[in-house]
Parts: sequence; structure tokens; C-alpha cells
Amino acid sequence: MNLSEYFTRIGYSGPYNKPDLETLSKLLEKHITSIPYENLGIHCGETIVLNVEIIFDKLVRKNRGGCCMEHNGLFHWVLKEIGYNVKIVAARLYNAAKDKYETYPSHGVLWVTMDTKNYVADVGFLTSYQMRQPLELVSGKEQTQPPGTYRLTEDNNIWYLDKLERKLYVEDQSNANPSAIHQLAEQKVFCFIQKPCTLEDFEDKINYLQTSPDSIFRNVSFACFQTVNGFKILKGTNYSEEIFKGKDGIDMRITRTLTDTEVQSVIKETFNLTLGKKVTPLYNLTHFLID
Repeated sequence: MNLSEYFTRIGYSGPYNKPDLETLSKLLEKHITSIPYENLGIHCGETIVLNVEIIFDKLVRKNRGGCCMEHNGLFHWVLKEIGYNVKIVAARLYNAAKDKYETYPSHGVLWVTMDTKNYVADVGFLTSYQMRQPLELVSGKEQTQPPGTYRLTEDNNIWYLDKLERKLYVEDQSNANPSAIHQLAEQKVFCFIQKPCTLEDFEDKINYLQTSPDSIFRNVSFACFQTVNGFKILKGTNYSEEIFKGKDGIDMRITRTLTDTEVQSVIKETFNLTLGKKVTPLYNLTHFLID
């Protein structure tokens, strides 16, 4: 593993010996707009392994994407190599259907300390919930980025991340439904405590996600790619493209249903992913945070 390979993968040509906020912000933006979030390997016979060398080979050398801990595990290694004071912390995702946070953490984020300030960096999330710059760890501070406004709040040593949603213009081309504008509510995203952990601490959870018939990874095949001003996402045979503030200052999303042949083509051409076997598209769950 070496940084030059990673920098080539994400198209980064800036300084790599300055562990400051500007460099961190540029690396985060380059990472998420170069490497997709995806679990497609599970749906074509592959296994996710939480080993940073295996992750590096997959995401960097094989030009693939990965799940949250593959992304943040790789990014943690990158930041450590550059010289950042960075730790992995475990986060519990919010389950909208049950209106509560998960009992056990299934997501990992990065806690970065620079001088006297702390920041949260995350390169392993989906859709408009994916941050575009690090979030300063200040309770109650609203921090606006292209996808919307984020807010971290501390309560009894637990940090909560919420996202204040904007109006969204949706057009379903497959069903010829009339376009609609609806107001999304403030969305809880995840919560965490300042307790360092390791990549290996997530092995039980990643094994559950890959093997349990009840897990989201087994029930939904997905790939999400962040663009400069939006994102593209494939969920089963449902494909959507969203542009932030694309119509009269309102977020605009166009969605359509693909044929099986179109799914394979979008995986290869739109997400630039080459898999060893054909993906079996699947979408059996609606209550997780993959909007």
C-alpha cells in the first residue's frame, strides 16, 4: 500500500504532508466523488473482509467501491499516513421504521483532532446524508454544505447527528407519475460516543450484514456515487439521479426502473464498476436510510 496509488485513484494532486483542515476537506471531497459506496459483491458471491490491505486492493487497485467500514477504514489509514491525529469511533444508525437508534453500532466514523478543535469525517455514507466537508464537533452548531444543513448535538456524552432536510422535487419516469414536491422532515442520522475502536471491532457486525436473512445488505443491492452537485444511486432495479438545488433552488430527483440488462450496464458504465460475476438486483426493504 502507498499513498501515491490512493491519490491517483481519487485524482488528488495537492499536498500530502500538511495535516490541516484544508487538506482533510479536499481529500474527503475527492474520495466520495471517486469511489462509490456499494455492496454489490454480496449479490454476486463475494465476501467483505475488514482488513485494510484487502480493502486497499479492492477499492484502489481493483477500482471497486465498498461499504461504510471499507471506506472509513481506508480513509483512516490514509489520514494516519499523512500525519493526522485520527481515531475510529463506532456509531449507531437511526432506524426510521422503529423510531430509535440501533442497539449495537454498525457504522464507523472518524474523529479528527487538529490543534484544539475536533472534527467528524465520514466517507462511508449514502445519498444526501453523505457529508461533503468535515463537521466541527460543536454542540448545536448548524453547518451548511451542498447536500443540506447538518447539526451535531451532545447530550450526556453522546453525540447525535441530524440533517435538516430541504424540499425535494421528484419525477418518476418509469410510472409516468406527475412530478411532486414534498417537504422532508428533519432526519436523525446516527449517534456515537468518543470511544476509540478498531476496524476489527466491526467484524461481527459485517458478518451479520453478509449472512443474516434480515440484514439490509442481504435484502438490498445498492451502489451510490456522489457527483460534484448531487448523487446517483442504484437500489435493486430502481435508479435515481439527484441534483442539489437543481430546480428553482430546490433539490431535484429523477428516478426510473431498469431492466436486468440495464442494471448490469449502469453498474459498469455509470458507476465504473467491473465485477467478476453478474449481480442479482434485489430490493426487499424500505425502512432503512437509503432514500
